Amino acid sequence: MSFKGKKWGFTIIELLTVMSIIVILIGLLVPSLNAVRRYSRVVRQKGQFHDIGTGLEMFSIDFDGYPSSRDNRLDSGDATAYCGAMKLCEAMMGQDGLGFHPDSVFRRDGYDGALPPQTPKDLYPSPVTPTDRQQRKNTYVDPDKYKICAVEDLLGYIAISSYDPCSSVISDVFMNIRGSVSGVKIGMPVLYYKADVTKLEHKYNWPQPADFSKNIYDYRDNDYLTAISVSRDTAGNILPHPVNSNYTEPLTNRSGIQIFYENIQNKKVTNVSKPYNENTFILISAGWDGLYGTRDDVYNFAE
Repeated sequence: MSFKGKKWGFTIIELLTVMSIIVILIGLLVPSLNAVRRYSRVVRQKGQFHDIGTGLEMFSIDFDGYPSSRDNRLDSGDATAYCGAMKLCEAMMGQDGLGFHPDSVFRRDGYDGALPPQTPKDLYPSPVTPTDRQQRKNTYVDPDKYKICAVEDLLGYIAISSYDPCSSVISDVFMNIRGSVSGVKIGMPVLYYKADVTKLEHKYNWPQPADFSKNIYDYRDNDYLTAISVSRDTAGNILPHPVNSNYTEPLTNRSGIQIFYENIQNKKVTNVSKPYNENTFILISAGWDGLYGTRDDVYNFAE
Protein backbone atom coordinates (compact mmCIF):
# COMPACT_ATOMS: atom_id res chain seq x y z
CA MET A 1 0.00 0.00 0.00
CA SER A 2 1.45 3.40 -0.99
CA PHE A 3 1.02 6.61 1.08
CA LYS A 4 2.84 8.71 -1.47
CA GLY A 5 1.40 12.21 -1.75
CA LYS A 6 -0.81 11.93 1.38
CA LYS A 7 -0.70 15.06 3.60
CA TRP A 8 -0.69 14.79 7.42
CA GLY A 9 -1.86 17.47 9.87
CA PHE A 10 -4.69 18.73 12.08
CA THR A 11 -8.06 19.65 10.72
CA ILE A 12 -9.65 23.01 11.51
CA ILE A 13 -12.12 21.29 13.83
CA GLU A 14 -9.30 19.59 15.75
CA LEU A 15 -7.39 22.87 16.13
CA LEU A 16 -10.49 24.71 17.33
CA THR A 17 -11.21 21.93 19.82
CA VAL A 18 -7.70 22.09 21.25
CA MET A 19 -7.80 25.87 21.45
CA SER A 20 -11.17 25.75 23.20
CA ILE A 21 -9.80 23.34 25.79
CA ILE A 22 -6.79 25.61 26.38
CA VAL A 23 -9.06 28.67 26.82
CA ILE A 24 -11.24 26.76 29.30
CA LEU A 25 -8.20 25.62 31.28
CA ILE A 26 -6.81 29.17 31.40
CA GLY A 27 -10.22 30.44 32.52
CA LEU A 28 -10.18 27.94 35.37
CA LEU A 29 -6.55 28.57 36.29
CA VAL A 30 -6.43 32.40 36.34
CA PRO A 31 -8.97 32.88 39.19
CA SER A 32 -7.11 30.28 41.24
CA LEU A 33 -3.79 32.05 40.66
CA ASN A 34 -5.34 35.40 41.60
CA ALA A 35 -6.75 33.86 44.78
CA VAL A 36 -3.31 32.49 45.67
CA ARG A 37 -1.73 35.89 45.01
CA ARG A 38 -4.27 37.65 47.21
CA TYR A 39 -3.87 35.14 50.01
CA SER A 40 -0.08 35.47 49.89
CA ARG A 41 -0.41 39.26 50.17
CA VAL A 42 -2.69 38.89 53.20
CA VAL A 43 -0.10 36.61 54.82
CA ARG A 44 2.62 39.19 54.08
CA GLN A 45 0.41 41.94 55.51
CA LYS A 46 -0.10 39.96 58.71
CA GLY A 47 3.69 39.59 58.85
CA GLN A 48 4.08 43.37 58.55
CA PHE A 49 1.59 43.87 61.37
CA HIS A 50 3.55 41.42 63.50
CA ASP A 51 6.75 43.40 62.91
CA ILE A 52 5.01 46.70 63.66
CA GLY A 53 3.39 45.20 66.75
CA THR A 54 6.78 44.07 68.01
CA GLY A 55 8.16 47.55 67.31
CA LEU A 56 5.31 49.16 69.23
CA GLU A 57 5.93 46.90 72.21
CA MET A 58 9.62 47.88 72.19
CA PHE A 59 8.64 51.55 71.90
CA SER A 60 6.29 51.10 74.86
CA ILE A 61 9.12 49.66 76.95
CA ASP A 62 11.44 52.56 76.04
CA PHE A 63 8.87 55.34 76.54
CA ASP A 64 6.40 53.84 79.02
CA GLY A 65 3.50 53.58 76.62
CA TYR A 66 2.46 53.32 72.99
CA PRO A 67 2.61 56.47 70.82
CA SER A 68 -0.58 58.50 70.64
CA SER A 69 -2.74 58.09 67.55
CA ARG A 70 -4.86 61.20 68.10
CA ASP A 71 -4.99 63.75 65.30
CA ASN A 72 -3.26 66.89 66.62
CA ARG A 73 -5.98 69.11 65.20
CA LEU A 74 -8.36 67.81 67.87
CA ASP A 75 -6.34 68.95 70.88
CA SER A 76 -3.16 70.88 70.22
CA GLY A 77 -4.53 73.54 67.90
CA ASP A 78 -2.40 72.51 64.91
CA ALA A 79 -3.92 73.80 61.68
CA THR A 80 -2.89 70.74 59.67
CA ALA A 81 -3.42 67.06 60.33
CA TYR A 82 -0.93 64.88 62.11
CA CYS A 83 -2.87 61.70 62.70
CA GLY A 84 -2.48 58.06 63.74
CA ALA A 85 -0.86 56.73 60.57
CA MET A 86 1.70 59.56 60.59
CA LYS A 87 2.51 59.19 64.29
CA LEU A 88 2.97 55.44 63.81
CA CYS A 89 5.54 56.08 61.09
CA GLU A 90 7.44 58.60 63.20
CA ALA A 91 7.47 56.31 66.25
CA MET A 92 8.70 53.29 64.28
CA MET A 93 11.20 54.97 61.95
CA GLY A 94 11.30 58.71 62.51
CA GLN A 95 9.85 61.16 60.03
CA ASP A 96 12.72 60.49 57.64
CA GLY A 97 13.20 56.75 58.14
CA LEU A 98 16.44 57.24 60.11
CA GLY A 99 15.13 56.70 63.63
CA PHE A 100 12.85 58.28 66.23
CA HIS A 101 14.05 61.31 68.18
CA PRO A 102 13.35 60.92 71.94
CA ASP A 103 12.57 64.64 72.29
CA SER A 104 9.69 64.49 69.83
CA VAL A 105 6.22 65.50 70.99
CA PHE A 106 4.71 64.16 67.75
CA ARG A 107 4.15 67.30 65.77
CA ARG A 108 4.07 67.44 62.00
CA ASP A 109 6.62 70.28 61.94
CA GLY A 110 9.17 68.37 64.02
CA TYR A 111 8.93 70.78 66.97
CA ASP A 112 10.12 69.24 70.23
CA GLY A 113 8.01 71.32 72.62
CA ALA A 114 11.01 72.91 74.32
CA LEU A 115 10.92 76.49 75.59
CA PRO A 116 11.82 78.79 74.03
CA PRO A 117 10.42 77.28 70.81
CA GLN A 118 13.08 75.90 68.49
CA THR A 119 13.14 76.03 64.73
CA PRO A 120 10.56 73.67 63.21
CA LYS A 121 11.97 70.35 61.95
CA ASP A 122 15.18 70.72 63.92
CA LEU A 123 14.60 67.21 65.30
CA TYR A 124 14.67 65.78 61.77
CA PRO A 125 16.96 68.05 59.75
CA SER A 126 18.10 67.38 56.22
CA PRO A 127 20.89 66.62 55.64
CA VAL A 128 21.37 64.60 58.83
CA THR A 129 24.68 65.00 60.63
CA PRO A 130 26.41 62.26 62.69
CA THR A 131 25.43 64.16 65.85
CA ASP A 132 21.80 64.13 64.78
CA ARG A 133 21.97 60.38 64.23
CA GLN A 134 23.53 59.77 67.65
CA GLN A 135 20.57 61.48 69.33
CA ARG A 136 18.06 59.18 67.63
CA LYS A 137 16.76 55.80 68.68
CA ASN A 138 17.31 52.96 66.25
CA THR A 139 14.35 52.22 63.99
CA TYR A 140 11.82 49.85 65.54
CA VAL A 141 10.77 48.56 62.11
CA ASP A 142 13.23 47.96 59.27
CA PRO A 143 12.70 50.79 56.72
CA ASP A 144 14.38 48.67 54.04
CA LYS A 145 11.76 45.97 54.49
CA TYR A 146 8.65 48.14 54.46
CA LYS A 147 8.20 51.35 52.49
CA ILE A 148 7.66 54.69 54.12
CA CYS A 149 6.47 57.46 51.86
CA ALA A 150 5.27 61.02 52.00
CA VAL A 151 1.50 61.52 52.03
CA GLU A 152 1.77 63.63 48.89
CA ASP A 153 3.11 60.60 47.02
CA LEU A 154 0.12 58.50 48.05
CA LEU A 155 -2.49 61.21 47.65
CA GLY A 156 -0.87 63.58 45.22
CA TYR A 157 -4.07 65.30 44.14
CA ILE A 158 -4.36 66.92 47.58
CA ALA A 159 -3.12 70.48 47.68
CA ILE A 160 0.53 70.30 48.68
CA SER A 161 -0.06 73.15 51.12
CA SER A 162 -2.24 70.81 53.21
CA TYR A 163 0.72 68.65 54.10
CA ASP A 164 4.44 68.74 54.57
CA PRO A 165 6.98 66.31 53.10
CA CYS A 166 7.71 65.09 56.62
CA SER A 167 4.14 63.78 56.93
CA SER A 168 5.21 60.23 56.17
CA VAL A 169 3.31 56.98 56.57
CA ILE A 170 4.12 53.28 56.42
CA SER A 171 2.52 51.80 53.32
CA ASP A 172 0.93 48.36 53.37
CA VAL A 173 2.28 45.46 51.29
CA PHE A 174 -0.38 45.41 48.57
CA MET A 175 1.46 47.97 46.42
CA ASN A 176 -1.63 48.75 44.34
CA ILE A 177 -1.03 52.46 43.71
CA ARG A 178 1.63 54.30 41.74
CA GLY A 179 3.10 57.21 43.65
CA SER A 180 2.27 60.54 42.05
CA VAL A 181 5.70 61.96 42.95
CA SER A 182 8.03 58.94 42.94
CA GLY A 183 6.30 57.06 40.13
CA VAL A 184 6.91 53.72 41.89
CA LYS A 185 4.32 51.28 43.20
CA ILE A 186 3.38 51.83 46.83
CA GLY A 187 0.62 50.74 49.19
CA MET A 188 -2.02 52.55 51.20
CA PRO A 189 -1.11 53.92 54.66
CA VAL A 190 -1.24 51.51 57.60
CA LEU A 191 -3.84 53.07 59.89
CA TYR A 192 -2.99 53.07 63.60
CA TYR A 193 -5.43 53.50 66.48
CA LYS A 194 -4.28 53.45 70.10
CA ALA A 195 -6.72 52.14 72.71
CA ASP A 196 -7.62 54.54 75.50
CA VAL A 197 -7.57 52.14 78.45
CA THR A 198 -9.30 54.70 80.67
CA LYS A 199 -12.49 54.45 78.57
CA LEU A 200 -15.16 51.73 78.46
CA GLU A 201 -17.46 52.65 75.57
CA HIS A 202 -17.72 51.29 72.05
CA LYS A 203 -20.58 53.23 70.41
CA TYR A 204 -21.07 54.64 66.91
CA ASN A 205 -24.08 56.90 67.60
CA TRP A 206 -22.83 59.57 69.99
CA PRO A 207 -24.75 62.83 69.41
CA GLN A 208 -21.63 65.01 69.05
CA PRO A 209 -18.24 64.30 67.40
CA ALA A 210 -16.43 65.21 70.63
CA ASP A 211 -18.35 62.45 72.42
CA PHE A 212 -16.37 59.83 70.53
CA SER A 213 -13.44 60.58 72.82
CA LYS A 214 -15.43 58.54 75.37
CA ASN A 215 -14.85 55.44 73.26
CA ILE A 216 -11.93 53.06 73.66
CA TYR A 217 -11.11 53.84 70.03
CA ASP A 218 -11.80 57.16 68.33
CA TYR A 219 -12.57 57.01 64.61
CA ARG A 220 -11.28 60.58 64.24
CA ASP A 221 -7.67 59.45 64.75
CA ASN A 222 -7.39 58.79 60.99
CA ASP A 223 -10.55 60.41 59.66
CA TYR A 224 -8.53 63.02 57.77
CA LEU A 225 -6.79 60.34 55.71
CA THR A 226 -9.90 58.25 55.09
CA ALA A 227 -11.69 61.34 53.76
CA ILE A 228 -9.67 61.06 50.57
CA SER A 229 -9.78 57.84 48.58
CA VAL A 230 -8.10 56.52 45.45
CA SER A 231 -11.64 56.25 43.96
CA ARG A 232 -13.63 58.89 42.12
CA ASP A 233 -17.24 59.16 41.01
CA THR A 234 -18.39 59.62 37.40
CA ALA A 235 -17.94 63.38 37.74
CA GLY A 236 -14.33 62.97 38.86
CA ASN A 237 -14.96 63.88 42.49
CA ILE A 238 -12.77 62.18 45.11
CA LEU A 239 -14.75 59.69 47.19
CA PRO A 240 -14.25 59.01 50.91
CA HIS A 241 -13.46 55.54 52.18
CA PRO A 242 -16.41 53.55 53.63
CA VAL A 243 -15.12 54.16 57.18
CA ASN A 244 -15.03 57.94 56.87
CA SER A 245 -17.45 60.22 58.69
CA ASN A 246 -18.61 61.70 55.35
CA TYR A 247 -19.57 58.30 53.90
CA THR A 248 -23.08 56.83 53.76
CA GLU A 249 -23.64 53.30 52.49
CA PRO A 250 -26.06 53.48 49.52
CA LEU A 251 -28.32 50.50 50.32
CA THR A 252 -28.31 50.31 54.12
CA ASN A 253 -27.81 54.01 54.84
CA ARG A 254 -25.16 53.10 57.44
CA SER A 255 -22.69 55.86 58.19
CA GLY A 256 -18.95 55.41 57.77
CA ILE A 257 -18.60 55.86 61.53
CA GLN A 258 -20.97 52.94 62.15
CA ILE A 259 -19.08 50.78 59.65
CA PHE A 260 -15.78 51.53 61.38
CA TYR A 261 -17.04 50.55 64.84
CA GLU A 262 -18.83 47.46 63.54
CA ASN A 263 -15.69 46.31 61.74
CA ILE A 264 -13.55 46.44 64.89
CA GLN A 265 -16.22 45.13 67.27
CA ASN A 266 -15.20 41.95 69.05
CA LYS A 267 -17.62 39.33 67.73
CA LYS A 268 -16.55 36.86 70.40
CA VAL A 269 -18.16 39.05 73.08
CA THR A 270 -21.96 38.92 72.92
CA ASN A 271 -23.24 40.47 76.15
CA VAL A 272 -21.65 43.90 75.69
CA SER A 273 -20.22 45.99 72.84
CA LYS A 274 -16.42 45.79 72.96
CA PRO A 275 -13.66 46.29 70.37
CA TYR A 276 -10.86 43.88 69.61
CA ASN A 277 -7.52 44.73 71.26
CA GLU A 278 -9.24 46.91 73.82
CA ASN A 279 -6.03 47.33 75.83
CA THR A 280 -3.48 47.84 73.04
CA PHE A 281 -3.88 49.10 69.47
CA ILE A 282 -5.45 48.34 66.12
CA LEU A 283 -3.66 48.33 62.75
CA ILE A 284 -5.62 48.36 59.49
CA SER A 285 -4.59 47.76 55.87
CA ALA A 286 -6.97 48.73 53.07
CA GLY A 287 -6.33 45.37 51.41
CA TRP A 288 -6.31 44.50 47.73
CA ASP A 289 -8.87 47.11 46.62
CA GLY A 290 -7.18 50.05 48.38
CA LEU A 291 -10.38 51.01 50.23
CA TYR A 292 -10.72 51.03 54.01
CA GLY A 293 -13.99 49.58 55.27
CA THR A 294 -14.49 46.85 52.67
CA ARG A 295 -14.45 43.08 53.17
CA ASP A 296 -10.82 42.58 52.13
CA ASP A 297 -9.39 44.86 54.83
CA VAL A 298 -6.64 43.27 56.95
CA TYR A 299 -6.47 43.82 60.72
CA ASN A 300 -3.96 42.92 63.41
CA PHE A 301 -6.57 40.90 65.27
CA ALA A 302 -8.09 37.49 64.50
CA GLU A 303 -11.83 37.50 63.89
